[in-house]
Amino acid sequence: MDERDEATLAPVFVVSTGRCGSTLLSAMMRKHPQLLSISEFFSYLGPGAVRAPRVSGEAAFRRLNTPAPGLRAFLESDVSISELIYPLDAGRRFSRQDVPPIMCTTLPHLTDDCEKLWDELGPELRSRERHRLTDHYRFVFEWLTRHFGRKLWVERSGGTLPMSPVLACYFPDARFVHIFRDGRDTALSMYNHPGFRAMAMTASAFDRVGLDPFSPKNWRGSSPWVHIVAAIHGRFIPPKRIMAANVDLATFGWLWSGMIKRGIEFLNTLPADQVLSIRFESLLESPQEEMTRFIEFVGPQLYDSRWLGEVSALPRSTKPRWPRLGSVNQRRLAEACAPGQQILGYNNEVVPHSQAG
Repeated sequence: MDERDEATLAPVFVVSTGRCGSTLLSAMMRKHPQLLSISEFFSYLGPGAVRAPRVSGEAAFRRLNTPAPGLRAFLESDVSISELIYPLDAGRRFSRQDVPPIMCTTLPHLTDDCEKLWDELGPELRSRERHRLTDHYRFVFEWLTRHFGRKLWVERSGGTLPMSPVLACYFPDARFVHIFRDGRDTALSMYNHPGFRAMAMTASAFDRVGLDPFSPKNWRGSSPWVHIVAAIHGRFIPPKRIMAANVDLATFGWLWSGMIKRGIEFLNTLPADQVLSIRFESLLESPQEEMTRFIEFVGPQLYDSRWLGEVSALPRSTKPRWPRLGSVNQRRLAEACAPGQQILGYNNEVVPHSQAG
């Protein structure tokens, strides 16, 4: 039993490839009375979100308050972003043209009165002196934790697995929860998602010109230069064109597998007590056991039987989608996913379509 006082609990990042059940985990964490569930903080900040230049509090505020051109383009189009929960078309303060990145999901995930919350947090952030941008982020996380009377913050943004080395560098006390899912179903979920279609197209382009798309130096959230490519990409390839582009399903399997390979390589370098792995399928099948593992990792002193019972009722078992593919598409997707599937211990078989159920 860990006897650490709550005040010394190290923060936690939930990292993943995205489209693998991490949103469910955020919903479960949100119900814990002592945890602050910070959801999709990095997802809307645009390229270079996890870089660490020294900036003023005012500059950090602008980063969280001003939508990047790519985000604005998606919001102004008819392309739906499923993770966005701010009611853009309900006559609230912010519109599709000016909604702050932190308002898209992070603050509405915490409270319905998210505008008032930003009104309170914003001046505190703006008054800060120059610090690394990531230190300003930590200030925001800790301010929110105190504001809501919680003991520990846990941040989760989809697609952050390749950024794990950078997160560990700038948050050296952090621990990591890695949630993952069968790569074939993850790839199928990525296929029609606007963000992951853009990600797959960019990663494929980098690969074709000899750049490692899975290196933190080239990854969208942590790269010092990808914002230049993103600006050009956004100018000439609008969201509707991204959704209409002919991107092969196997490309998403390749994307997933590359993210898994690179992310696991790094997580395996960390001490065992700094990393927890959660298989999404196990979370659906045995939610109480998996969430018990989760809370014992995060902080045994935060164990709450009432919370555990409540969140164990949230998961709904779903059948895998990949067996519904024809045998040719199954085989091509399985081949693309094979490296990641082997690392995670998944059976990568092909099932006759007639047996898909």
